[in-house]
Amino acid sequence: MKLINTVLVVTFLAFSSLNNIANASPIKASINSLDNLTADYSQNDVGNFSNLTGGKNQWSFHGADFSGLNGTSSTSDASQDSATFKLTVENLAAFSGGSNHQYLFESGGKGNGIGVFYNENNEIVFSQRTQSLINTVSIDATSLIGSSFDIVATISFEDDLMNLFVGDSLFSQTTLLSGSNDWSGGNGGAFGKNNSSLVSGNGTGRAFNNGQVKDFSYFHDVVVSVPEPSSIAILALAVIGLAFRKKIA
Repeated sequence: MKLINTVLVVTFLAFSSLNNIANASPIKASINSLDNLTADYSQNDVGNFSNLTGGKNQWSFHGADFSGLNGTSSTSDASQDSATFKLTVENLAAFSGGSNHQYLFESGGKGNGIGVFYNENNEIVFSQRTQSLINTVSIDATSLIGSSFDIVATISFEDDLMNLFVGDSLFSQTTLLSGSNDWSGGNGGAFGKNNSSLVSGNGTGRAFNNGQVKDFSYFHDVVVSVPEPSSIAILALAVIGLAFRKKIA
């Protein structure tokens, strides 16, 4: 009986650990738990961002003021904090239209900027820059042509990482270059199109037209991490295995 109780307690702790969302800043979330959080900003229709309190012209995340939803700390410049962005792509088509990037969302520009865009060779690219420091992670989305799926892009200044999740199973990660500490300048941002200067430079972006986009969400100081087994989960499995061995014996 004592052994069974131990199994139950350790198993509970293991699954609590795997699904835990920290209350400290930044919040650590998973792909599955992200929808349980409240977006700090959301927009369904394609167009320029608007009503970003504190942001330049209220359409840039640079200088935007968020008041600490989900247990995060308040900020007077969101672009210097970690962030997660989520959007839905419907009916993705093979890339067409020359070499211009098709922007799914962007904010800032070629000084400090961030964006997710669709590129030649059916690549979905997540790019961020702090002046001359450019961080980029990409995923080949050819296998998703004709389908609909979510994109989650997260930048963590605490872990110095950028994570890109596309659909249910595609993932890529890169380490931020040293000195990367601001992901948006004052140039206006937009969803499903470009607005003014771009993270990839002026004149190289345009609206996304190889499918449709909807449901853009931004989460201030929230980081979506790569799921991996924790040591406590491994311990739980070991104890469960021991219990079954004793029962069989």
